[in-house]
Amino acid sequence: MPETYLKVQLPNDREEVIYSPSTIIKQYFEQASVMSLDDFQNNCSQALHHASNRVYERFGYECTSAMGELARVNGLVERIRKEAAEGARLEVVIVSMSE
Repeated sequence: MPETYLKVQLPNDREEVIYSPSTIIKQYFEQASVMSLDDFQNNCSQALHHASNRVYERFGYECTSAMGELARVNGLVERIRKEAAEGARLEVVIVSMSE
């Protein structure tokens, strides 16, 4: 399964890279799209659970890296909520596969 990365620009103009063990994340995000923190967190949760399930179907075990990344995303979103103005949004910069 090709690893896929999602680069997002946060409300404070910092960029973060989100890891997925599967290209399935491309079904949940579009390049150059802007979304609310809630939508971003929800899409990440769905995408990373879906990716973990795909790993399970193929190899017989869930992807702990995907679940670890989801925990990191949840922490990141909570930190942004504390620092940014209400209604803050972020931008999906790029979705790319590793070489």
